[in-house]
Amino acid sequence: MKILISEFVLSTYQDHYLDLLPEAYAMVITVAKVLSDAGCDVYLTVNSKISKIPWDKVVTINNETEYYHVVERARDLFDWIVLIAPPLELIKLSRIAGRRLLGPPHYLVEAFSDKFTTYNALEKCGIKTPRSVLVDELHIDRLCVNELHSPYIVKPTLLAGSECVYFARSEDEALQYARKAVKCDPSGRALIQEYVSGIHGSISVIYGGCGYLLYSLNLQLIVLGENKLRYIGGVLPIRNNAFRVKAENVLNKLYKCFPELRGYIGLDVVWSGDDMYVIEVNPRATTSIIGIYEVFPRMGEFLIKSMSVQENICEHYFLGDLVSGYVYYLILDKIITTLTNEKSIGVEKSPRSILIGESMSRDAVISRIAELVSMSKLAYNLSDVFL
Repeated sequence: MKILISEFVLSTYQDHYLDLLPEAYAMVITVAKVLSDAGCDVYLTVNSKISKIPWDKVVTINNETEYYHVVERARDLFDWIVLIAPPLELIKLSRIAGRRLLGPPHYLVEAFSDKFTTYNALEKCGIKTPRSVLVDELHIDRLCVNELHSPYIVKPTLLAGSECVYFARSEDEALQYARKAVKCDPSGRALIQEYVSGIHGSISVIYGGCGYLLYSLNLQLIVLGENKLRYIGGVLPIRNNAFRVKAENVLNKLYKCFPELRGYIGLDVVWSGDDMYVIEVNPRATTSIIGIYEVFPRMGEFLIKSMSVQENICEHYFLGDLVSGYVYYLILDKIITTLTNEKSIGVEKSPRSILIGESMSRDAVISRIAELVSMSKLAYNLSDVFL
């Protein structure tokens, strides 16, 4: 099976996305190893400005226009295309890839790439999600937030990660940040949501023809500084039975609503008391895949199985039952000395790097993160998570 893995940032090398290069590079290399280990013939698209990477089958890209043409031609040259990109670009690329896309169909990529249509979809499925209102440049006033309870999260509808995401304590702050967020957004829109306090996490799931095949519960390390939320990494797998029950309920509800879901999907969630809220749905590989591969190299078999038209009977697997210990992965703005159980992934010309470490000890993981991250800025108490 011949597969092309194509990540937008790594392929087009645009200045405004360069901070994302280490994550992009780490995800691409991880997915390449995942599928290669599963017996696939794997190719990557890489921009000509990037130094040689450790993969021998590369399609070199010179500019963005050429990149879209390459993806279009790939439909006739490859069995499957794996796409990773910011929301707006992912929508365009998934339309081009069409039936060759190893993942959900284009209409679901489009729906879940937009944070407002995601909110509507989750509500339709009966999945808990924070109350939200949509604003644009012409409609930002106090009426927008009257029906919501403070504090708030304000974010663009079509941007990836934590870019231009603000934490607002009052209506005035929410309106102020909304005016900033719409200027960041390609569509000129933003979402104002009620902030849900609790433990920030994610669910990485591979869907097949009869539901979810494999999933992992992951901790997200979220820091708050200067009224901005920033994602700086995670830990997996989380083995919490209450979280697990809630997660499986959500995964089943989502599949019942959208039985065409296929491949790797990432759900951002908050566990708040006895409830779990789904914040966003990412119809593509997410950073957590880097950690999953470290402890479970066989996940490529599940990705291939997810696209099988003959799959009628599902076996559902939870990563926490399949592996021992933990993996932590941190997005760092500084160079550090790695320990014997760690490795660092970086890209030339980017100040950031990804630190990946493994440990059998919960306490050792917490201790190491505390050495590298300001624990007082985390959105929750890290020691409360591993129950």
